[in-house]
Amino acid sequence: MIGKILGKGAFGKVNLCVHKLSGKMVAIKSLKKSALKTEESMQKLFNEIKILKQLKHPNIIRLYETFETEARFFIVMELCIGGDMLSYLKKRRKVKETVAQVAMKQLSSALHYMHSKGVAHRDVKLDNILLNANGDVKVL
Repeated sequence: MIGKILGKGAFGKVNLCVHKLSGKMVAIKSLKKSALKTEESMQKLFNEIKILKQLKHPNIIRLYETFETEARFFIVMELCIGGDMLSYLKKRRKVKETVAQVAMKQLSSALHYMHSKGVAHRDVKLDNILLNANGDVKVL
């Protein structure tokens, strides 16, 4: 079941959905194939998917599965209902130091794990740091 749109980007959108087999709420990133015009952009997508499949860490977004139609690629991921860190900070303007310490520790842990696996994120920014329902950091 496709639900509310959680976000939009240059190549597609992310929808809140229910995974039919598990009944869990998930986020599905839908990318138009026509928007991925160059071989380089296609390769970036496939590389991102390959890397996410390999990474298993509590502060890195989980990729559950991928599939495609003639017109679109779909990436089924863990839902982070808390939104992104940019929206979180804009809404609050300030956060307690203890909250910031926990978030930085989780972010550092995720990045350290990636580096130990030979992966460099290359796009760490507030938009790519998500929060789950418990307020835990999840790097996208």
